[in-house]
Amino acid sequence: LTGFCFSLLLYLLAPVLALAEPLTIAAGKPGGGYDRRALQIEQRIEQRGVEAAVVNFAGSDEISLAVCAGRAQMGILQIDAIYARSLEGCQMKAVASYGTEFALLIFPPRSGFDELSDLGPGSAVLVDGIGSGSDLFWRTIVRIETGEDGDGDEWASARAVNDPVELANASAEMGEIHAVLLVRKSDAADVQALLGQGWTLGELWDRDIDDLTFNGGPLYLSEKQKIMLPGGKTSWAWTYGVRSFVAVTQKVAAGDRQLFAAITAAAQ
Repeated sequence: LTGFCFSLLLYLLAPVLALAEPLTIAAGKPGGGYDRRALQIEQRIEQRGVEAAVVNFAGSDEISLAVCAGRAQMGILQIDAIYARSLEGCQMKAVASYGTEFALLIFPPRSGFDELSDLGPGSAVLVDGIGSGSDLFWRTIVRIETGEDGDGDEWASARAVNDPVELANASAEMGEIHAVLLVRKSDAADVQALLGQGWTLGELWDRDIDDLTFNGGPLYLSEKQKIMLPGGKTSWAWTYGVRSFVAVTQKVAAGDRQLFAAITAAAQ
């Protein structure tokens, strides 16, 4: 009987024993959507007997680098971050969907621009901080356009500016930037703040971006999105849907099956 009890105890503790240290979950900035989801996952994993901890990063690019470097075993990140790391030989396993945000191209008041193709070598685009999902999206579409399969359109020569969105108005008035590109929910506070101050949504579309595939499907989902504006009005704009996923390292995916099952269940 004693031997049976001991075996049962080992079975119940198996997920805990599978990791010498807490399972690290890489999330975005504190208080953001990724962070809130990561904290929920942390709680649900610990209910399943696995110690876990959330670590915050600037955005999807930094999250993916942390996962691939082994500084986290799990992360919530955009699909283009998973794609970028796969090109470098780091494969991740998606265990749950987070949802879709949208890449929005926004032009300042009195701008003569209204679409991506209006940008060129003399233009500058604010894309949020280094390592953010917005910065990653911009760098990914530029790489597509300037690569061997791209047409090399002039918009890809626009300069990326890694400043906080709070500087957008001042930078635009000083002529330092000509557009803002953000990957956000359309009702995000910073998007709504810009639209409320007279900024306008532009058309974000390019055939080469449409043609890029990953794992048999489009990397980004081109669609005309209905955007709510301050005051209850609406506007339509061409955007790209940017999906995000909860993903783990291949080492975790191919390792202890009980641990992987607990992580997968907690991520839903």
